[in-house]
Amino acid sequence: MIHENTDIERLFKRYYQPMYRVAKGILYDQDESKDVVSDVFAKVFEEGIILLPETEEGYLIRAVRNHCLNIIAHKDIRERTSKLLLNDAETILSEHDETLLDHLMLLIEHLEPPIRRQILRLRHVQGLPFQRIADDLGVSRVTVYHHLSEAINIIKRQLNQARQ
Repeated sequence: MIHENTDIERLFKRYYQPMYRVAKGILYDQDESKDVVSDVFAKVFEEGIILLPETEEGYLIRAVRNHCLNIIAHKDIRERTSKLLLNDAETILSEHDETLLDHLMLLIEHLEPPIRRQILRLRHVQGLPFQRIADDLGVSRVTVYHHLSEAINIIKRQLNQARQ
């Protein structure tokens, strides 16, 4: 079990550079890569994870890789949703039509299932991150993204129909 500073220092000196290279190769960002490596070492230390000499390198490299992939997945979800919302917001705001805005509010109120309406509000009214919404509702981030994406598509379709 790693509890002594000498053990964590040994791991740090031996594996920091390979772990950093893996993170940088995935993220292409020096600072974020350093943060990932630090997070992995912090987790090992704080949770007292037992690393056997023959598996410690593999564990640390996999932990860095998985952490990087989680970061990328989170960014991807956030960026896709932002693009969808920006496009919709530009359409709505360019209209300057109060009737359309009233219709938008009504559409949001009638979104089904109720979790879809709740996710839309948590994300865009309260500004909560995907992971927090997922944790609060007991669902996955993918489920949060799916409901948010569906809500936006439903609202977009119905607004387009209302304009015709």
